[in-house]
Amino acid sequence: MELKITNKKENKALARDEYFCELSFDKAMPSRKTMREAICAATGAIPELLVIVSAKGAYGTNKAGIVAHVYKDKAKMSAERHYLLVRDGLAEKKKKEPKKKAPAKK
Repeated sequence: MELKITNKKENKALARDEYFCELSFDKAMPSRKTMREAICAATGAIPELLVIVSAKGAYGTNKAGIVAHVYKDKAKMSAERHYLLVRDGLAEKKKKEPKKKAPAKK
């Protein structure tokens, strides 16, 4: 597995760095956990502050395009979409309460 950072953009308004990477792999596309470890190793980021926004592999190739955000501190991560934090194991899934049914009319 080889990771190449193609572009780095600093977003001062949201206090994060946005990385655009290209990942080449041998067999199946690696898990998000493995990709996080590779990006952290390449960038020197703390794993708790890294969110993988997108990982898209092209059919029939052994390459994937990855977009990742690295935040300056944990408080600024509230700007990120919640389901992405849940996917990366950085937040708990919100539990929905069952709706109360209205009594049947007779």
